[in-house]
Amino acid sequence: MKFYAKGKLLLTAEYAVLGGAKALGLPTKLGQSLDVTKTTKAKIEWKSIDVNGQVWYENSFDKTTFAPQQKNDAIGQRIQQLLRAIKELNPKIWSEVNGLKFVSTLEFDRNWGLGSSSTLVSLLAQWSEVNPYIILQKVFGGSGYDIACATAQGVLLYERTNVINPSITTVDFNPSFKNQLFFIHLNKKQDSQKAVAAFDSDILTPAKMKIINRLSLAFLDNLTIDNFQNLMREHEMFIGNLIGATPIQKRLFNDYPGAIKSLGAWGGDFILACGSVDTPYYFEQKGYNTCLKYQALIDD
Repeated sequence: MKFYAKGKLLLTAEYAVLGGAKALGLPTKLGQSLDVTKTTKAKIEWKSIDVNGQVWYENSFDKTTFAPQQKNDAIGQRIQQLLRAIKELNPKIWSEVNGLKFVSTLEFDRNWGLGSSSTLVSLLAQWSEVNPYIILQKVFGGSGYDIACATAQGVLLYERTNVINPSITTVDFNPSFKNQLFFIHLNKKQDSQKAVAAFDSDILTPAKMKIINRLSLAFLDNLTIDNFQNLMREHEMFIGNLIGATPIQKRLFNDYPGAIKSLGAWGGDFILACGSVDTPYYFEQKGYNTCLKYQALIDD
């Protein structure tokens, strides 16, 4: 059995999405696959392969307790939690086999923050036929927008109306100037779990929710490049004030001629830059060599 899940980028409503704000999620062309094979061995075998085809993680787990063979292993403990959650939700799936072999394969650099964890949750949920949002809340927590992106058919408007049954709507987001949009990796993987835990959704008053919802929906308007950049700046200013942080452009790229916006938890992973053909050169000179064109990550 083989399953597939897409990666993700959060275009709008970072942090606020946790409190139920409307957010735009971008499913990526790159994702993760999972092969599941029945075996005669009374154990669970696990192998994870990176984008270069190299095994970066390997372990075995007890079929009953899911305890990892290798101890003091944070990844193994996380997989154990996932398998336990699945057993709780669908115990029958384990009773029907002697053993199982899981092989996961990433299509993106696992340090990029495109969703190596969320895609894995989605893949295991697809295999076990359980609700991925329940698994997410039991093991990781979070808004769930990344789970929605994993199986989405296009850009989506996500609203956490219900923790295990959110509102998801496919939307038309296809800017005419997408050849002037770039995703730049900040050479730093952000711990989204810590960012989620640190955010207090109580600060989202009805007035603030109204503003962030308006901003998210405004990105879906037929904008000119100038209006799009102004909206990026307005959104950055709002979130910066909300979480008490300085926008990334003001902090690191104050001399950049276009507009820059954080994507997801601030401080790491990818940012969005709107500019010219010189944009990759600008960031390369600053020491940021991963600069991807919009079309390289997002479907038309």
